[in-house]
Amino acid sequence: MGRLRFAHHNNCPRCPIIGAEDIPGEEFFELWDLRFSIAAARKLAAGKPLVPADPGALEHWLGWAHIEKLHIDHVPIEGFGIVVTLPSGVGTPMIDGNHRILAALINRKPFSAVVFNEEETHHLLRLSMGRALADEYWEALKTGRTDPPG
Repeated sequence: MGRLRFAHHNNCPRCPIIGAEDIPGEEFFELWDLRFSIAAARKLAAGKPLVPADPGALEHWLGWAHIEKLHIDHVPIEGFGIVVTLPSGVGTPMIDGNHRILAALINRKPFSAVVFNEEETHHLLRLSMGRALADEYWEALKTGRTDPPG
């Protein structure tokens, strides 16, 4: 029986080589029980204006984000992040670009992001999780709850 080949650039667990067997079907950002499709987010972000990110706010967010330190040395700084806006002031997490943020901060480079408003974020959740489940979680978030509904 053959073994699966786990191939990554620079031996980095975050840099899979295209075509390797360990590539998942799609990338998601998960926060609590929310799932954001990165592919859908990137499609929705196309053509939206970029907002320069405040380095202090980025550092604060990175205190909460999981970062693979090995990845930072070779991650490209080019590109932008994607920030979503949750209802009722629950938060504005960056769902794409966390490693690029840290690389930009280390290299003292500016960083920008597309920021989705609440309506756009809700739409993204519906695309990512399905309408019924996304709506159920969205209503819970509107009351300030971050635990699963039910």
